[in-house]
Amino acid sequence: MFARVIIKVMEFLKSFIIDNFILFCVSIVVLVNAFQNKKTQRNISIYFILIIALAISLAIVSTLELHAKASLVVPYATIVSAFGYYLRPICIYLFILMSVPKKSKKWMILSSIPLMLNFLIISLAFFPGVKEYVYSYSVDENGMHFHGGYLRFITHLVSLFYLVWLVYASTAKLKSKHLYHGIAIISCASFVIAAVVLESFFNDNGDIYLLNATIGVGAISYYLYLYKEETQSDALTGLFNRDTYYRDLPRMEKTITGIIQFDLNGLKYLNDNFGHLEGDLALSTIAGIIQKCAKKNMYVYRLGGDEFIVIANNCPREDIVETVERIQDEINKTKYHCSIGFAYRQNKNISVDDIIKQAEKEMYLDKDKFYRQSHIERRKTGRD
Repeated sequence: MFARVIIKVMEFLKSFIIDNFILFCVSIVVLVNAFQNKKTQRNISIYFILIIALAISLAIVSTLELHAKASLVVPYATIVSAFGYYLRPICIYLFILMSVPKKSKKWMILSSIPLMLNFLIISLAFFPGVKEYVYSYSVDENGMHFHGGYLRFITHLVSLFYLVWLVYASTAKLKSKHLYHGIAIISCASFVIAAVVLESFFNDNGDIYLLNATIGVGAISYYLYLYKEETQSDALTGLFNRDTYYRDLPRMEKTITGIIQFDLNGLKYLNDNFGHLEGDLALSTIAGIIQKCAKKNMYVYRLGGDEFIVIANNCPREDIVETVERIQDEINKTKYHCSIGFAYRQNKNISVDDIIKQAEKEMYLDKDKFYRQSHIERRKTGRD
């Protein structure tokens, strides 16, 4: 008896490892990176670990489901299937948690209500008289058969709800970001959604198990996207960095309609008199204002030091002027001062270099005016 149990367990483990070998490989890569970056990206790392744990859990459920069908034990199959229905919407929900930076306790409770509803309805499968409306199993001489009721589609509706939410949360990030950034986020989650749909609607025989590995692939793809985004961003301000600026400039050369340049005044004075932390706070504050005020199709970069630049891509002159005025108004509410210059490209015959030089010229005229009025000592380089 004991030997047969050992044999069955070994067969189960063999089947589980072989069927999910790719998932294990992907999981190891994600988990190693998540633990390495746990201190710098704590929340994101936690969600990655949870997603991988969910993927492995679904893999276990899939293997157990095959074993349940072979054993012809209806309660066993019912329990295992319920876990599958419980876990599927959660995988999309975890991607949402990663895409929403700040989450209050109230937000967490409200956002999890669909998951609670799904749990309650799927749990009806354990109660005689109503389980037929969710799902049930029967056994005859031909084996075990699955019977799906319309209430089981609550799982798909909840998943669809979270998908719409995820798309909204992802596209909301596209302000001052490149289109392909949003596409990258949505694509990673769409892999998971596609697997959910295929398993749910094209799995009459119950022999399609795509979701486990897809979650792992989606997670590592999303992780690689975040890593790529990190290399394109300035560590202090979160804006695009100088390297990204020089890559984007030729790509958008034909569609650039304006350039706005900024230079934080008195950074040396802040660093010398109040410390570099105060200087960093000033840079972060100015960067946050520029990012917040930038309109759609305006890309914000920190070129280094106290210099910032905005590329206006296919933006009309009035949008550029309005953005400059709004940024100036917001900066005036702070204790900092920033020199601003902008230039509008009247036609495509004007080169991008010319409008950059014009914006820079306007910015330095503004800077000269500030230093004449403030009597603050400028750097010896003439740029502050």
